[in-house]
Amino acid sequence: MTRLLDACGKSRNKELRAAVVIALNTGLRLGELLGLNWIYVDLSRGVIRLEITKSGRRREVPLNGDSYQALVSLTPKAEGRVFQTRFIKTAYNNAVAIAKLDDVNFHTLRHTFASWAVMRGVSLKELQELLGHSSLAMTMRYAHLAPEHLRAAVSRLEGLTNSQRAETPTQESTQEPSEQVRLSQNSSK
Repeated sequence: MTRLLDACGKSRNKELRAAVVIALNTGLRLGELLGLNWIYVDLSRGVIRLEITKSGRRREVPLNGDSYQALVSLTPKAEGRVFQTRFIKTAYNNAVAIAKLDDVNFHTLRHTFASWAVMRGVSLKELQELLGHSSLAMTMRYAHLAPEHLRAAVSRLEGLTNSQRAETPTQESTQEPSEQVRLSQNSSK
């Protein structure tokens, strides 16, 4: 990614590096990025409001420090397009070639964002919301990147069936699991 960002920084398109940094840190699609208007960027709250999305539903995307700084570098205005040039895709493709990267397009930045998020512990449900996927099934393609989430899930149950936990069995512990659930539900009423 460093080679790509370096190539973007050397581009004649002065908006390119900021666009790539924002895409890598928000997961925005190219169309969402190019359609950004300053009236939908709330720097005080640190969010971008997307009015027109692929799914047809509005969503807010939070900014992290890197995406915030990239937006600020574009000289925020009261209104108007965030990106003045429509040639970001061409400039990006040129930067990819200069960086000598194969099979990389602008949508790769969205996949990179999702992959990085999952590998750093973002839940698939949270990722679904960030990406604006209409169903969790679309987001599941990234599940293989977080095999530890399954281990963490079952580790939360650790010790519940440990026979050394209690020296004398109680009525509750001698019951079948389904009976224990009923007992615990009744005792909480």
